Amino acid sequence: MEMSLEHMRATVSAMTRSGFAVTETSQALRRGNEHLYDRTRFELARGRDEDLVLECLVYPDGRETYWLEIRRLLTMRAFNFQLDSWKHREDQVEFRFYARPDGVALTFFLSL
Repeated sequence: MEMSLEHMRATVSAMTRSGFAVTETSQALRRGNEHLYDRTRFELARGRDEDLVLECLVYPDGRETYWLEIRRLLTMRAFNFQLDSWKHREDQVEFRFYARPDGVALTFFLSL
């Protein structure tokens, strides 16, 4: 599966079907007259112990990067980090980051 903003939207949709509330915002970020990127942000919360942010940054050259912030996942928290890929299935979302050329990556699973 190729990563894209549309794939991220599909993942967010699957998460909302599993009880996550979502707030979506979009904005164009600029420095002076220079357009840096467009950011689409999905704030996702389920109950008191699950609070995540997924972001897609689209640069003027068409490149996209994807980010995950763990605001709260039980007692775990993490600053934004860049995702290499993710997959959603009926019962889970698999987030992968820091992938090596051989395909091995740090991976964690969020149960839906």
